[in-house]
Amino acid sequence: MRRDQRQDHSLCFVVVALLWAMPSLASTNFTERELIRDPRFRSGFLLLEPKPGKRVVYGEATDDAAPAKPAWDLCQWSSRFPLEAVRAQRLSGDRLCFTNEAKRICLGDTGIGGSDLSLGVNASAEYAGRARKTSEEPWIHLLVQQEFEQPPSLADLASCGFRVEARLIQSKRSRTDDYSPARHAAQFLIFLTVANRNPKSPGYGQYFWFGIPIYDDRERMVPAYQAPDFGDTKMFIYTVSSEEFTKQSTHDGQWVTFSKDLLPLLREGLAAGWRRGFMAGSRELADYRATGIVVGWEVPGILDVELELRNLSLRATMPKPGK
Repeated sequence: MRRDQRQDHSLCFVVVALLWAMPSLASTNFTERELIRDPRFRSGFLLLEPKPGKRVVYGEATDDAAPAKPAWDLCQWSSRFPLEAVRAQRLSGDRLCFTNEAKRICLGDTGIGGSDLSLGVNASAEYAGRARKTSEEPWIHLLVQQEFEQPPSLADLASCGFRVEARLIQSKRSRTDDYSPARHAAQFLIFLTVANRNPKSPGYGQYFWFGIPIYDDRERMVPAYQAPDFGDTKMFIYTVSSEEFTKQSTHDGQWVTFSKDLLPLLREGLAAGWRRGFMAGSRELADYRATGIVVGWEVPGILDVELELRNLSLRATMPKPGK
């Protein structure tokens, strides 16, 4: 081997060594934090009164050995059958369920690779066989929600990694003569609230709903949706298509993984809201933060449904100060 060949070989070795080192060097410039408290739902729930529009806690549903105060609210909006407040013991296999004739909430699973949370609604009991006549009539919700602690602004984030695995257990529809898919459906969604949290901004407190569709009984793959919230909040809803996350459908009853960096989509949702005249008080990205999460069922139709989740996560990655 000639001398110049030996030099080239040595140079290649150095370049390869640097390339291998670069990911670990780059990773030291960032810090990562899980935004969701108690993502496996080990501490149970604060129970909210079923009347929509006001957060009124009336008790807890948890176990005797819960490691901390519940981080999650359990919302039962418009339900005729609110759960009883209870502190219970887990069954064998580390499973704990809170049930009545209209709903079923289970924590943990006895099976290999089981779930962290299962949410079930018996809308046949809630509606007593009578379908809603108009879109203005209230409909059944079964949701868990929480606010994030000290969330970073969208301007400070390098990424916002979301992940959850979901499996449909049951979806059984009772048809009536006045059935309408536009009014009588069942949806399982995950929403983030993205709000202006700069108290010096004229738009302080304005927000929009960012939606991740997990299941809709009318669509195998749920399309994107943008509209004002016709419910209590009147805020902008920006729901992306389920195909942004997966090519699989929860309709098939298998575990489906939803995983993506949400940061570009959150920014797109904010821009879409601005174009429609929402959040007009500020167009500064630094004013906005993902401030909370809502997970669960909206069931305006007569359907008995259940879906389970595992490995829920929302990880904020930010450059370290001075980087």
